Amino acid sequence: MPADFPNNVPSSISECDHVFSYPAELTIIRNLRDDILALEQHEHFQKDLIDSLLIIITELMTNAIKHGSQNIPDARVSLGISFKKPHITCIIEDNGPGFDRSAIPDPTLPEYIHRDHGRGLFITEHLAKHIRYEYKKNTMRIIVTLEQY
Repeated sequence: MPADFPNNVPSSISECDHVFSYPAELTIIRNLRDDILALEQHEHFQKDLIDSLLIIITELMTNAIKHGSQNIPDARVSLGISFKKPHITCIIEDNGPGFDRSAIPDPTLPEYIHRDHGRGLFITEHLAKHIRYEYKKNTMRIIVTLEQY
């Protein structure tokens, strides 16, 4: 991982304490909140950090379903979460075509401000302590850490 990533965070879903796999359907987004809040470890972190985690996961899983799983029959999206103080790490994966983060425009620029989409990554990047985008062997992986102070 880049130097700014903490050493003790998972780098793959298989290294996470909690792993979820869902059909790539927007209807699963409702279940995400309940699944995460059912994990007892979340109670040991600040409420605003858990709120940020829920927003990040909602945004990234929605993107994985809408963009990463588009036109893939029986597609699935995966989520891994680890709670290791002071960090919470979440990893989102899909088997779509991946994307180049630098090609996604800044939604705060005047020419994009009125669009009704394109803010999920921007929001995620502002809530997260660290974020990394990886695309290898038909798997798009986004690793996000949050940090409690």
